[in-house]
Amino acid sequence: MALPSALLLAAITVCTWNGQWFPSGRAEHRAAPEVEAQTIEAAAKMLRDGFDKADPTGGNDVILCLNEIRGPKTAKALCDAIGRTNLAVVAVSGYRRRDRFDQQQDVIATTLPVAGSGWSRWKTAKADTPPRGYAFADIVLEPAMTARVYAVHLKSNYGQTTEELARQNRAKRSIAIAQLVEQEKPKRGKRKRPVVIAGDFNADAWKKEFEADDIFKTLEKAGFVNVLSSLDHAMRITFPRRGKFGGSTLDYIMVRDLSAEGDPFVLPAGKISDHSPVFVVIE
Repeated sequence: MALPSALLLAAITVCTWNGQWFPSGRAEHRAAPEVEAQTIEAAAKMLRDGFDKADPTGGNDVILCLNEIRGPKTAKALCDAIGRTNLAVVAVSGYRRRDRFDQQQDVIATTLPVAGSGWSRWKTAKADTPPRGYAFADIVLEPAMTARVYAVHLKSNYGQTTEELARQNRAKRSIAIAQLVEQEKPKRGKRKRPVVIAGDFNADAWKKEFEADDIFKTLEKAGFVNVLSSLDHAMRITFPRRGKFGGSTLDYIMVRDLSAEGDPFVLPAGKISDHSPVFVVIE
């Protein structure tokens, strides 16, 4: 028996991807315009292929969370090149590095209506203040239901050479996630809303070297589900580079009061980025 159309429209494909200093691919560097244009087209095709794999009929709405994007113009160019009807950039962070805008911005794009959006830096915590912040959007899933979506890029372990630096990096990740969990506690007399937290967590929920990180326990305790938990190790690698942090799962989609429809998947990014995108259909 065919499902009612309202149920068919309830499915949403969510994707998160770190574009690696997109679209130049290097820190503090601008590639030639034609090279950047080629990278945008290649990334758009990769993401389009992922959306098609997740939803062969093309009927799902889309939520796309991106990290390390240069800014609004780049985000729009990428979404335009993906070619999904009504896919629009609805939130772009505005982090700054000294006297200019950072080239690592967080982005949210969607085909769904949006009730509000913006971005924020993390609250200050002296030496443990996390870098960057988050982009957010209140996305209307149906007339009576709005979900808060966060795109985040947490502190990495890059360059840590001492135990104190390692402690600080863990603390910065922990403080950031604790802030989001606190923000999403239901207010008295109000219904708990669905939430999606997606992005590069720079920690692996399953690797021993990250066992001192408490971010995954904090999220689980707050009712969030890690959609990648249904996959075997080899299928959930989002950072395939060789080396100390190679073969890791660093990119996540966490959901609260939303359900995954089937298993998620990780799509190899090849040479486009050192991170691979994660896709999941939620309902």
